[in-house]
Amino acid sequence: MNIDELISLLTNVGFPAAICFILLRYMLQTMGDKLDKLDNSLNRLTKVIRELDSKRKGKYEELDKFGDSQKEKKNSNSS
Repeated sequence: MNIDELISLLTNVGFPAAICFILLRYMLQTMGDKLDKLDNSLNRLTKVIRELDSKRKGKYEELDKFGDSQKEKKNSNSS
């Protein structure tokens, strides 16, 4: 293999392969960062949903207690 063939091989194969590896690394890094942000957002969303659900349950328990006390008042007044 002479020098001209080696240069041609590097030019035709080596350079595009190097560019592909550089672009692949860039894409993987970019996607990794975006996936990390998405994971953080989902964790925060889950936390907020749990907090809202616990508040909702607390309100319904208060309403149930209020309704039960109102029923007891009606029952004691009607007796």
